[in-house]
Amino acid sequence: MISRRGVLHCLCGLGLGALARGALASTSFSSIPMQQHEMAMRAAITMALQNPVYPFGAVITDASNGKVLARGVNAAIDNPTLHGEIACINNYVSQHGNKNWSNCILYTTGEPCPMCMSALIWANIGGIVYGSSMDIIQKSGIEAFALSAKDINQASNFSQTVLLGGVLEAECNALFANRK
Repeated sequence: MISRRGVLHCLCGLGLGALARGALASTSFSSIPMQQHEMAMRAAITMALQNPVYPFGAVITDASNGKVLARGVNAAIDNPTLHGEIACINNYVSQHGNKNWSNCILYTTGEPCPMCMSALIWANIGGIVYGSSMDIIQKSGIEAFALSAKDINQASNFSQTVLLGGVLEAECNALFANRK
C-alpha cells in the first residue's frame, strides 16, 4: 500500500515533470500499474539483501514493459561514490551505453541522496521510485544529508524527473530497521 506521502510525491513529481524542459519517459509514468512498480521494487530489495549493513539496492527498468536493464547494490566500502543507484547507473552504461535514459525508471530501496539524485537528473532519467524515506534511513543510524530527493529535483533549472516514494515502504523500512 502506498502512503499519503508517496501519493503526494508522485503528484508533485508529475506536475513538476510536466513543466520540466528535460526529457521524460516515453511511456507515461502515471500509466504504469502499481503491480509493475512493486515487481521492480522487489528486484531492488533482492539486490539490497546483498549488503546487510547498507541495504541500498537499485534496478533500472524499461518504462514501457518493466524489463530490468541493470542492477546495483551499495558498494561504498570499496568506493565512497558507489551507492546502489550509482552502481546501477554504471551497470546500465556498461550494458547499454549512455543513452535512452528518458525511457528508464530507477527503483531504489531508499530515497536517493543528493549525489545519486543529481546523477539521475544529469542522466535525464524518466522516473525514480523509492521505498524508504530519508527520515527512516537516518533513524536506522545511517548518516545522510537532510536534503530530500524532491528538494534536489526542484533545484535543477535544466531538467527534472518524476518521483514516486513509498512503494513497498514497509518492506524497505524493514531492511533499514534490521540492518547489521
